[in-house]
Amino acid sequence: MKTPLKVKISAEHPLLILMANSPPNAHHMAADYVANAHAMVDHWASLDDLLREHATIQIEGICDDFWRRVEVLLPVAEENGIPITLQTQTNNADLNDTMPMDRVRRLCDQYTCLVGLQLSEASHRTFVGHGGGPEYSMGRNARYARDIIRLAGEYGLFMSWQLMSENFAAIACSGDNEALFDTIVEYGEYVIPTHEMNSEYAKYIDHLAAMGFWISGATANWGVEPQSWYWSDAGYAAPGVCIPGSLDMPGELYSIMMLLGATGGATVYSIEPPWDIWSGEHGRHRFTDWIVPTFSRLVSERLIPSRKEVKASMPVAYHLARCERPKDFHVVERDLDFDHGEGLLVRAAYGVYDCARDAEMIPNTSRVGWIPVLPAKTPSAVLNSFARVIRTGELRDEAHAREVLLSHFSDTDRGTAWSSAIGPLVVAANSHENWPVPETVKLEVPAVPEKVRFDGNRLTWDSHEGDQLYYVWRLREGRETCLTPEGVSVNEFIVDEESPKDSGDSYAVSVRTSATESIQATLHLHQFVIFNGRESRRSMWIGKDDSPVSRPRFAENLPDSVDRTIAMEQRAAQCSPVEDLASPLISDDDPHAEAKRGVLAALIAWKQTVESEDIDALERLYDSTYREQDGRTVESLCVAFKSILRKYVMPELGSFWPDYGFLFAWENPVVRLFTREWKDVSDDRIVLDVVFEFWAGGGTELEPSDIFKHPIGGKSKVFRMTWVRRDSEWRIAATDHSMFRMEDTVPFRTRYQGW
Repeated sequence: MKTPLKVKISAEHPLLILMANSPPNAHHMAADYVANAHAMVDHWASLDDLLREHATIQIEGICDDFWRRVEVLLPVAEENGIPITLQTQTNNADLNDTMPMDRVRRLCDQYTCLVGLQLSEASHRTFVGHGGGPEYSMGRNARYARDIIRLAGEYGLFMSWQLMSENFAAIACSGDNEALFDTIVEYGEYVIPTHEMNSEYAKYIDHLAAMGFWISGATANWGVEPQSWYWSDAGYAAPGVCIPGSLDMPGELYSIMMLLGATGGATVYSIEPPWDIWSGEHGRHRFTDWIVPTFSRLVSERLIPSRKEVKASMPVAYHLARCERPKDFHVVERDLDFDHGEGLLVRAAYGVYDCARDAEMIPNTSRVGWIPVLPAKTPSAVLNSFARVIRTGELRDEAHAREVLLSHFSDTDRGTAWSSAIGPLVVAANSHENWPVPETVKLEVPAVPEKVRFDGNRLTWDSHEGDQLYYVWRLREGRETCLTPEGVSVNEFIVDEESPKDSGDSYAVSVRTSATESIQATLHLHQFVIFNGRESRRSMWIGKDDSPVSRPRFAENLPDSVDRTIAMEQRAAQCSPVEDLASPLISDDDPHAEAKRGVLAALIAWKQTVESEDIDALERLYDSTYREQDGRTVESLCVAFKSILRKYVMPELGSFWPDYGFLFAWENPVVRLFTREWKDVSDDRIVLDVVFEFWAGGGTELEPSDIFKHPIGGKSKVFRMTWVRRDSEWRIAATDHSMFRMEDTVPFRTRYQGW
């Protein structure tokens, strides 16, 4: 039995999910949940009318205290009429934070304030190839998700489904998930696949697969969940600086994340963590200065494009093949994921600048738009509606992928920044997340009415050929009101209202028109612009006795550059691959400049040797005297690297992969290596501190250790290296602790068995 949704969700009426604040000890039984409930009431009351019309508060609890937080907050929400989204599962479902189904049903029966259920971070990347059919191949997370979806449909609740990594692609193609996928299609109006923007890996495949559910018709909506956890997960410390990761994400990235969803038609925007939302919290400015203005423009101007408009911008789609075993999904990763595989298609479509500096969530080019990743069971009618459908495994290499794409996406003249123009939404953003590089943008937008004149009664303006309807706006006490909501076709308007004394009213005009003007600008790190592609910007504002004044809306004004930004960009342009903005400068008048630059070159060689997986060549970068504190030599380090890289493991153990479906091996390594301090320098011996981080991609068979990341577990990422010059070549003579040992591989040689 299905019940109509309690809330309206559409491009015209998007949904905003806000995580409730938590007390400091929210994961302990002594937590003050009563105070937390009162804070929730105050926070809800603090939202303006527009936000309350679209918002819901998300709450969750934990099994360890018998869901006490949920039981305390829900009665208070019910009493105060606060719409609640209840999270019933989170964190890979291995912390006992999965709410029993009978409890979920009881709460749905008891509280009418519940409008949605939410599942978060529970993995569905299972490829067992059971053979018993869809019902018997399901994992525990899939079975739970299926029953939650059915329950949501029964009570008229949406099911907000926040997943990261490759989960949506796996749900869309794994034979194990077929019964789950069929349920998604049956209850498509309730299910909201949402790209959880926190993991630094597998961004595009998650984004495009969540979008693909919607484009294929499997679901009625899809969404994104911007989080400052992304900044921390990606290891960003500050703009231009990596390591250690910080939660102090620039607020502009929240807006850009929302725009990445909006340009693909996302109608649901979920926000966490709570300290970036609510009053009194240190990150509150991210909500007031960036999240709210962005969402308000999307809503008030109806800027989110429709499915028809988004699909019209998509000549190319990617169709997932049905996958039975992990080795089948490796072919998908080869096409769509440059963290776990080669990522041929996404590299060709969106570019990869430098994964050690930018984790790459924002496309690096404007020519190729979004390419939906369609489920294996997408109807033929949908597949046939695309000019080109790329099948899993058909791409030979990145060049072939680029050739296919460029034959269907026409060239654009919109500059070097990322930009998108779909339906009513025209946006552009600097494509870098943490590396300061200026980029240009050139956009065609509706032309603004010119030469607005006002004599105190009659407002007139010049028209353009192609003008259709004009909208007259009044500004009173900081609030804009449209005086002609239906539009007028003549270029004049009689102001017949009497203004309050000393109100200082002023007026402006916008227009729906086919006439355009070119907007050109330079966008610096984290800068972006938003324009309405159907209606022009406001004209100059003018009052009875005032000179015209420009008053652009949020993100319409062209960003300025400041000296500090330019200095950052100039410094970044000088950096070698092993320097960031926290690295010490090497001045030309430094007496040891030549020696330092020689060591920089050797560090670059070390980084590139590991990234090319040429571990045999790594040994040549070490001095023959190299010893670790316990006497180990460079051979030990090389053995550790070889023990995890698929290139070296496959010849010995590859026979297990087809039969058993998994192999403890990773590939596509990335080395983050940056200088920090020159400690002791001479022409033949240099001691310096560096920060070092290494990661490599695995596969679904390694869940949850599919990404090998070192150092982890609180281990220091600062290493002191001693370099010596031998026969004009710089070599590593010592490190204060080993950069990589066999023991470091142990935490990753486990496999999640809780399916």
